[in-house]
Amino acid sequence: MDKDLYEILGVKKEANDGEIRKAYLKLAKKYHPDVNPGDKAAEQKFKEINLAYEVLKDEKKRAQYDQMRAMGANPFARARAGAGAGPAGFGGMGSDAFDNFGLGDLFEEIFGAGGGSRTSGRPRPSYYAGRGQDREMVLNISFVEAAKGGERLIQFTDGKKLTVKIPAGVDEGSKIKLSGQGEPGFGGGTPGDLIIKLHVAEHPIFKREGNHIVLRLPVTFEEAVMGAEVEVPTVDGIVHLRIPPAISSGQRMKLAGKGILNAKTGQRGDQFVEVLIKVPKELPEEYRKAAEVIKNVPFNPREGLLS
Repeated sequence: MDKDLYEILGVKKEANDGEIRKAYLKLAKKYHPDVNPGDKAAEQKFKEINLAYEVLKDEKKRAQYDQMRAMGANPFARARAGAGAGPAGFGGMGSDAFDNFGLGDLFEEIFGAGGGSRTSGRPRPSYYAGRGQDREMVLNISFVEAAKGGERLIQFTDGKKLTVKIPAGVDEGSKIKLSGQGEPGFGGGTPGDLIIKLHVAEHPIFKREGNHIVLRLPVTFEEAVMGAEVEVPTVDGIVHLRIPPAISSGQRMKLAGKGILNAKTGQRGDQFVEVLIKVPKELPEEYRKAAEVIKNVPFNPREGLLS
């Protein structure tokens, strides 16, 4: 085998880990012995693919290989002459030399054990098994589900059903991994994982700020002036809140522990209730009369704003 390892996988030398793995899985499925029974050429190709992947998927091995190639030597080019021939450019070196790569056994599988000092009776690992690809999907959940957690039943096109546990406190883009629920492996290899990316729908009245929840609460002019006890929605249900007299729009009141769970601390955030003073679009006469009564009261809310 005198091909460049990148050429074997059909990737560029600048390929990232994901591109290398994708190319490997595609070729490994194509040339796997289970798919090509009795085809020695396919079996040899499959071993070469595994050799290339075992080197290029590992950062240190890949760097060592790149360094050797930069020096003009291919550590995996082997002369086809007698059993004592070693890798081209490394005369006399047998498969034991590839322990630096941790690939001596695989090297022997491809080229035979004649060049090395290993015993032919030594058990060799199987390189026919491959892990299945991960499967990815997006799961839409509600704001309340994200805050409180829950369970969702998902069904695949093949009819398979899974129950997904949604942890309390997840946010937009959070991921849940279900091990072994991805694509099946080949040659007895382990299956991949199912990666679920969560998309949290916006809520009509709640907004999230970190682990806190913000609610803009409309109140009447009278409630803002005189104070009142009102009902306020939370993700846990309705609670009663006392609005103090003389409150202004934009002021916030805190409902402690009514926010979203922090998975790291185990503590819930708070819910902040932001006051929003509302007046009717079609003003009743009583509102107009009240405004006439108080319009001469010496109060300027914009004082100092323009100075």
